[in-house]
Amino acid sequence: MSRSVWKSLTALALSALIATPVAQAQSTAPITLLVGYSAGGSADLAARIIAPEIASRVGRTVVVENATGASGMIALQKLINGAADTNAIYYGGFDTVAVPMTNTKVTANWQADTIPVGRTTTTSMAVVVPAQSAHADLASLMAAAKAAPETVSYGSPGIGSAQHLLGELISQRAGVKFLHAPYRGGAQVTNDLLAGVLDSAVLTLSTALPLAKDGKIRVLAISGADRADQLPEVPTLSELPGLKGLTFPLWQGVFAKAGTPDDFVASLDKAISEALANPDVDKRYADAGFATAPLSASEFKAFIAAQAETYKAVIDSAKIVVE
Repeated sequence: MSRSVWKSLTALALSALIATPVAQAQSTAPITLLVGYSAGGSADLAARIIAPEIASRVGRTVVVENATGASGMIALQKLINGAADTNAIYYGGFDTVAVPMTNTKVTANWQADTIPVGRTTTTSMAVVVPAQSAHADLASLMAAAKAAPETVSYGSPGIGSAQHLLGELISQRAGVKFLHAPYRGGAQVTNDLLAGVLDSAVLTLSTALPLAKDGKIRVLAISGADRADQLPEVPTLSELPGLKGLTFPLWQGVFAKAGTPDDFVASLDKAISEALANPDVDKRYADAGFATAPLSASEFKAFIAAQAETYKAVIDSAKIVVE
């Protein structure tokens, strides 16, 4: 063997010895799943259901990290500012797409900065009134708003929230004008609704269900494409005159940073799909007010693009701006 060949082989062997531990470290390091909302909330709960399912299928621990603030944008920005490796992913939904449309200070762009990996769940929003309300259905509530514009109130957890956009969308489609009452969170909306301060509110289905079960509120309609199994008697918005075809689901899914290796994204996509086919996972989501709604990476991207068009149309027409 010539001296030059021996040197080349030695160099290759040393490279392999050096590279192997690094590759192993990357493949076994914990994955951080960034969530933009506090522990105990609906987004956190949904993330914590899927996290161990992903972990068991990719062979790595998945640790949920609550990076709260700015309507989920702190967590998203943390993903974007990090390395495009396999060590961090993000659990997002409506806010990921809509917040940058309403707040010019937010520069994140889901199309340029992220890779949609897979949708996990959808849930409805619910238009509700206090149990003592005179309005037995949404038609009655809309008639009151039409008769006296901007006097029938609906509460939402803030300007630019999904609940706010749904209220505006109903107003536009039905040709009425509700009075929007923005709060700093869902808890305050619920408190004032139950106290009779608000005429109505838009709540997430997971929030509305226990209140409806306890007889504290009346659910008039839900925003999903299908009636909720837990409230089969409640119509969808799209069933109602003047609102035909109107659906506005809340959704959640996993994102990676743009530039993340394709093989890792593919493994996550597969893991999410397999996890959502598990009946136990489906039940846990259902018990929490969610419906499992798997979409592959390519399907998820197309879904978000369509949703983004709806959000932008409402935001532009209603001139919704977050200062």
